[in-house]
Amino acid sequence: MRAMVATALATLMAFAPTVAAAAQREATTAEEVKAAQMMAAAIPLGSRVKVQSRSGRRMTATLMAVNDEAIVVKREARVPEPAVTIRFDELARLERSERGGFSVAKALGVGLAAGAGAILTMFAIAMSLDD
Repeated sequence: MRAMVATALATLMAFAPTVAAAAQREATTAEEVKAAQMMAAAIPLGSRVKVQSRSGRRMTATLMAVNDEAIVVKREARVPEPAVTIRFDELARLERSERGGFSVAKALGVGLAAGAGAILTMFAIAMSLDD
């Protein structure tokens, strides 16, 4: 009995990933374009976005406009550049980028400053007790 249950469980575990993979299908281009339109419409205008085209071009830009066929973004660069229109069927990735995120470097700086302040405070207290 145990052997039958173990065999049945092993069989189910072996074929479960293939059943899940068979239930999935790749999205069509029209579905992907529609999803990109909905996602772009949900991002507020003036937001900082990260954009990647199907050709591989990447940029960080400000979202200026969204219409039925394309988005208009203005690249953030040292030298001002004209706005760029990217059609949804050319868009590989679009995501909102938060300004002023808390990076590892910032966390390290805050930690070091707090530690230095604590050590200096301890030295000041020790020096005041010595008198």
